[in-house]
Amino acid sequence: MLNNPVLNEAIWNFKSAYKKTKAPIWLKLQKMMERTGSKAGVNLSKISRFTEEGDMVIVPGKILGAGTMDHKITICAFSLSQSATKKIIESGSEIFSVKTFIEKFPKGSKVKIVG
Repeated sequence: MLNNPVLNEAIWNFKSAYKKTKAPIWLKLQKMMERTGSKAGVNLSKISRFTEEGDMVIVPGKILGAGTMDHKITICAFSLSQSATKKIIESGSEIFSVKTFIEKFPKGSKVKIVG
């Protein structure tokens, strides 16, 4: 395990979700987080380019505030910058914790990984 308790909890949540549902997305995210930790940063502009209205998105890293979000999505990330959080909320999008996101979408169907 890594030295970050929040990251360890996210990894544990992905591992538990995979054991419970056998949905491959949770195993993939567990492995990604174990390998990269929270080092991966994704600008809001990239998320906006690769998503459409209503998409469910998970970012296995930090969302940075560069760019804009002009459509509503449901999003989960390990971490969000203050400016990214503000822009996401202003777009009408929803932000969930890893645990809540997994509870809401247990099979991971139609969830996009952006990272």
